[in-house]
Amino acid sequence: MAELWTMVAMVLVMVGCCSNVIFLEHLIRASSSSGNMIVFFQFLFIFLEGLVFHNKFGKTKRIIPMKNYLMMVAMHFTVNITNIMALDCDIPMPLHMIFKSGSLVANLLLGCIVMKQRYPPSKFVSVLFVSVGIFICTLATIFRTFSTQGMHQAQTSSMGTSPFTIILGVTLLTYALLMSARLGIYQERLFRQYGKQSREAMFYNHLIPLPLFIFVAPTIVTNIEILNASPPSPTTHLPILWQHMVMNIVTQYICIRCIFYLTTVTTSLTVTLLITLRKFVSIFISVVYFGNHFTSSHVIGAIFVFIGTILYSDISSWKRTGKSPNPVSTNGVHKLKSN
Repeated sequence: MAELWTMVAMVLVMVGCCSNVIFLEHLIRASSSSGNMIVFFQFLFIFLEGLVFHNKFGKTKRIIPMKNYLMMVAMHFTVNITNIMALDCDIPMPLHMIFKSGSLVANLLLGCIVMKQRYPPSKFVSVLFVSVGIFICTLATIFRTFSTQGMHQAQTSSMGTSPFTIILGVTLLTYALLMSARLGIYQERLFRQYGKQSREAMFYNHLIPLPLFIFVAPTIVTNIEILNASPPSPTTHLPILWQHMVMNIVTQYICIRCIFYLTTVTTSLTVTLLITLRKFVSIFISVVYFGNHFTSSHVIGAIFVFIGTILYSDISSWKRTGKSPNPVSTNGVHKLKSN
């Protein structure tokens, strides 16, 4: 039964997170400054849901100490802030996605350094294949965008950007990448120590940062006005952007809920691989849904990702044993013996 729920959670991560990208892109296209508003509503919804169904208005006893949640939230908030600051440095969104695709490598390296874990060579090879595949697909999307929009528009979007600004943006992205991997390992350690507290962690991780949104309240209010001013949907008669906002919140909740569950039943490297694959699928959804072309480079990238996934899953061992291994025992992790 545990294996079944793990597979269901993995499928829902792909479905929820990938469909979330569609509604997110609609909102970002309507207002490029709507990021803070989107994150605020997502956090508020997850907090309210947890307050009713998990925390039960303060009646549920907390298992993990608050100081650990404060550390977790501080790392998560730092990752979000540095990613936003990188975008403010005129870092293109495709380049942003390329750096995030390197999270597998960062997670693998930090797993060896911080957690003192050893991985079989197949895990390193699979991570390399997946990262290269996503890198190829993202570059193909960049080149296709430039060729469609024209070099003049590309030059206009980067006008006034100095080399120092680009270097600063890349530095921020690198820091966010390493901190994100460290956050995953920190969560893995907590769940090993205190047990599978995915619902509790999800609740407090979205409660604690809520007061911080007071600093970006003006942009939130401005973007709410943009949502209100959007034309009504022909099906629901609600403003179309509000409809996108609701669907974005729901799909984000499904995605986050399943990710927090998976962090309790498997390693951070496995979760990182799944999230990386989700980003890869999101690129293809963006290509198909928003009218971009699927080039031969995308096909090559897809082959790399497919091979990497097969290597990581170690399907050959499934065939030898005749059954799927346990999700935790197949993560390729071997603890070093303590002295």
